Amino acid sequence: MTKFSLIPNPTFSATASIPRAGAEDGKLTLTFRHKTLEELRDMDTELQKKADGKKSAVEPQADYLMKIVEGWALPDEFSRDNVIVLLQNYPRAFDHIGLAYTKELMGIREKN
Repeated sequence: MTKFSLIPNPTFSATASIPRAGAEDGKLTLTFRHKTLEELRDMDTELQKKADGKKSAVEPQADYLMKIVEGWALPDEFSRDNVIVLLQNYPRAFDHIGLAYTKELMGIREKN
């Protein structure tokens, strides 16, 4: 029988499919931080406020990802600067990382 706890693990891993122009989606495995629904709601509100009126959403998106991601399976160091490089080079990365996070956090499993 699987043990259950009211307090979840502080981190979990999930793989995001990052769309790449002219190539198949890249698979990026990330270690995420667990957030409560209230924390996520507050973060979403903050993201919207920061993004409103800005030419580029990359900076607020990078700040958001730094709060939910603890690390990644890339040879490059996980840092805010490298997250910005990722977001600038792969415009849909933010959406797909967020989707992978949400699916895993909510326990939405896809069968093969």
